[in-house]
Amino acid sequence: MNIKTGNIEISQHSFIRVQERYPNFGKNKRAATEYIRSLLKTAEYIGIVPDNEGVDGHMFSYAKKIAIYLNMEGNLVTTLYDIERDNREHISFRDKVVDFYKKELRKIHRSEMAKRKKAEELSIKYEAEIAVLKYKKYKTRSENVRIECDNLIESLENELATINKDIKDTQSEKRHIAIAIATNNF
Repeated sequence: MNIKTGNIEISQHSFIRVQERYPNFGKNKRAATEYIRSLLKTAEYIGIVPDNEGVDGHMFSYAKKIAIYLNMEGNLVTTLYDIERDNREHISFRDKVVDFYKKELRKIHRSEMAKRKKAEELSIKYEAEIAVLKYKKYKTRSENVRIECDNLIESLENELATINKDIKDTQSEKRHIAIAIATNNF
């Protein structure tokens, strides 16, 4: 949703919430309005979500820490609050999310093991090829053959480095998913 922050006003309720929760920015209504406008410039649009009273509004999230609700017309901020509450237990499809994370963790684990096995096999193969190329480079008198050997050695080493980087990336993703499962943070 595209909003023009210059046209946005804040309700009395929002002004009171800014004074309570962010006193440095709630000295007067104009300062509070400017503060909320500045938040909305970089806030992420979440969607149409009912507030605690059941009234639909456009919900925005600033830095995944502050929820900002605008009315359906998108010109009035109705409320804002910190998103520090843990409402994960109230999500009806929570078990499906947990199962999905665990399933993805198993998939990534299998993928990592396959990549490791392939990397080990290629490492042994490439080390042998590199040894042959080094020997060939040592024995030859031709400068062109030496350059060709150096290029081939470099390409084999680069391919091994790429494979190892891919394994490290997979391990990092696996670690993040495992931490999310362990901390119940999703």
